[in-house]
Amino acid sequence: MNKFQTSVTIAALLLTASAPAFSQEQVWKGKEMAIVDLSANFIREDNEYEAELGDQALMGTVVEVLDRKSYWVRIKTPEPYVGWVNEMGLAMKDGQQVEAWLGSPRFICTAFGSHVYSEPSESSVPVSDLVLGDILLKTLKDNGKTLKVKGFYAVELPSGKKGFVPASDLKDLDGWAEERRALEKNDETRFRSDIISTAKRFVGVPYMWGGTSTKNTDCSGLTRTVYLANGVLLPRNCSQQVKVGEDVPIRNEKGEIDFSRLIPGDLIFWGRAQEGDKPEKATHVGIYLGDGKFIHSSQIVRINDSSSYTRVPIRARRIVGHVDEKGSGIVSMHRSPYYFNQTR
Repeated sequence: MNKFQTSVTIAALLLTASAPAFSQEQVWKGKEMAIVDLSANFIREDNEYEAELGDQALMGTVVEVLDRKSYWVRIKTPEPYVGWVNEMGLAMKDGQQVEAWLGSPRFICTAFGSHVYSEPSESSVPVSDLVLGDILLKTLKDNGKTLKVKGFYAVELPSGKKGFVPASDLKDLDGWAEERRALEKNDETRFRSDIISTAKRFVGVPYMWGGTSTKNTDCSGLTRTVYLANGVLLPRNCSQQVKVGEDVPIRNEKGEIDFSRLIPGDLIFWGRAQEGDKPEKATHVGIYLGDGKFIHSSQIVRINDSSSYTRVPIRARRIVGHVDEKGSGIVSMHRSPYYFNQTR
């Protein structure tokens, strides 16, 4: 579970959860921007490698540049999260270039892990690794169709580096994001099943404070990444995630812990219950799987049964059914100005 050590609040995310009432160019006006160029760019709390890891930003994510010190760049991500990254992990862009990126045909990596190769062959020298959720530009033929060579799609990184990715590891970003959004609205059962299937792919991934990718993850990094891999953008930290969506009671009329109201895909939170003047504080989060079981990142990503887990939950929140709902604090990737041009 990460600390949120910046002045940025969840209000920014809440605003994006309603229909956009802006021209797209206003989002970037007067701001220095960049696009993440590493598969999982480590964001630190200060401009040195010894500083605490706070988050990770995935390739293709549009970020705002706030400051520079030597080869360190202070950025703000869409979550929002503020921290420092090495300049080599960013492709610096102006507003028009960001617009071009958002309006261009792109792929999303749907494999748990993959690579961009210098040639359409897995024996060629890699250009970059990839993780679930990374975004790349499509390379198009003269007729506008996607260039595919020997089972590999030709791609371009935000920095302009070119290469080839196994076609089975990529999907068209626009179509995928719209399909995810429509599924969440029209078939909750199937969408929840996809959430659970994605979460189980993480079993065995090591815990790392600040991790938010398939390489390593902390507890809220797991929940955020699982939902992102299904087209839904949650806030970064446990203390923020506990405030979004719909509250689901986890105690029955007798005051006993009772998971009967929970549905697979709901988030479960642990921490300190309210006591006197001390407010409730969520410090750990997992995803409910059904039948009293949940998955969470604690030392490693693992599945536990509530009957044998000693920690007592303090709250549960329902995400599915509330995406893009005004005031919910949850926005789909397809409706976020950081991933798609909202004036199209």
